[in-house]
Amino acid sequence: MAFRSAARFSASSLTLVLCLAGAIGLTACGKKDGAASADASAGQSGAKAEKADKGAAGANASRGNGNRPTSVSVTMTRLDTVPLVLEAQGNVIALDDVDVRPQKNGTVKQTHFKEGDEVKRGQLLFTLDDRDDLANVKRLEANVTGSQAAVAAAERDLARSQDLANRNFVSSAALDAAKDKLESANAALAQNKAATDQARIGLSYTYVRAPFDGRAGLIGVRPGSLVTSNATSTAMVKITRMNPIGVSFSLPERDLPTLLSGQRQGPVKISVDLDATHHLKGEVVFIDSSVDRASGTIAVKAKLENDERRVWPGQYVTVKIVAGEIKDAVVLPSQAIINGPNGRLVYIVKEDQTVALQPVELVRISDEKAVVKGIDAGIKVVLEGGQNLRPGGKVQEVKVDDSKSSGRRGGGRRGSDQSGPQADGKSGGAGKSPAAEGTVRGDKAKAGTTKAPAGAVVASAGKLPEGFTPRDPEAWAKMSEERRAEVIQRWRQRKAEREAGGAGAAAQ
Repeated sequence: MAFRSAARFSASSLTLVLCLAGAIGLTACGKKDGAASADASAGQSGAKAEKADKGAAGANASRGNGNRPTSVSVTMTRLDTVPLVLEAQGNVIALDDVDVRPQKNGTVKQTHFKEGDEVKRGQLLFTLDDRDDLANVKRLEANVTGSQAAVAAAERDLARSQDLANRNFVSSAALDAAKDKLESANAALAQNKAATDQARIGLSYTYVRAPFDGRAGLIGVRPGSLVTSNATSTAMVKITRMNPIGVSFSLPERDLPTLLSGQRQGPVKISVDLDATHHLKGEVVFIDSSVDRASGTIAVKAKLENDERRVWPGQYVTVKIVAGEIKDAVVLPSQAIINGPNGRLVYIVKEDQTVALQPVELVRISDEKAVVKGIDAGIKVVLEGGQNLRPGGKVQEVKVDDSKSSGRRGGGRRGSDQSGPQADGKSGGAGKSPAAEGTVRGDKAKAGTTKAPAGAVVASAGKLPEGFTPRDPEAWAKMSEERRAEVIQRWRQRKAEREAGGAGAAAQ
């Protein structure tokens, strides 16, 4: 009995000991797990803090790049007298041209010129068979001679009758008969003379002559050809007046007041540019009486001096009409104007080197000069680089190194730059990162290996900048020295802006 009680006590004690040991183990494991969780949380917080520090550093770097001034070229608005020049596409026409046909039927006897000859007014072109007309003229001339003899006889008879009548040897009736005979003889003489003149006119029709000075075209007949005076018959030749020559064109109805205003001040002068060295001058000779409702244009005709035969009828030419001038106009280069959603704008450069937008009204563009309203003369505006600006932004004016650009002045076609790959020059930004340095060096290496296209043209004095290659060598060769310098300056500005942008991106 006592033994059983002791056994039960021992089992209970063992159970209690095991429970206490389990409780102590669980407590230790809980502490270890809590420490591990705390360490993990601390690691995540540290990573977040490090990332935040890097983000702040990147934001600071970005703000630093945003404050860097933008490189631009500038120009000054100024007062100038601008000609009112209207442009139109015209068609060269002949002021006089005629299809030569005979005035009587006949056979071509001889041709007195060659195709393409310059002929003068009255020059003999063709001779028709004139034998019949010549014989008729001779017959009538003989009749005139007989009539003249009859008149002379009647005059002598009248003189004798008058003498006898004065001495009362003949009656008055005999005297009157002598007078009637003389009058009849004079009438017959006049009739024969008229017939002779008519025959001579008919004979002259056998000689076909040039009606005015001009150029002969293709000859439509040959000796032996039968020609008729019918208006639908084949023309013998076409004569075209080449000097002066005309040009017809149309102008929009909005330009009609300007054209009429210029005409009231005197003859409206025009010019036709054939190439860089040849120009034709003239003046407007006709303005149509009404505007074409369908097209909204008005027909105009002008006369040109064509002494050297540089234009021919049928050619298409560009006509410039000088219809007056605008005095004291505010002008600036047309590329300085920006097309905004609400109109045209320019960037004004203030004294603190910040920019502001200024709305302007474009009146006219003439020879890449824009006539504007809404801005005064003597104001500094951005010429190139405005696409990267915002109102209030800082700018830095870029100037061309005269020692490098001397002897290479000029430019390209309007609206396009003759530029090549990037090459020499350093970034305008300070504190470039090593990555930015490597990017710039890589661009330089690529530019150094770029080969110029065949036929590349070198400027008249000095060498082109390294890496600069004209896109159109022929157009580059025709540019003026000043225009070349402008193109090279814009190319350097864009290169500097691209390199500065690349350095900022690498730093971020």
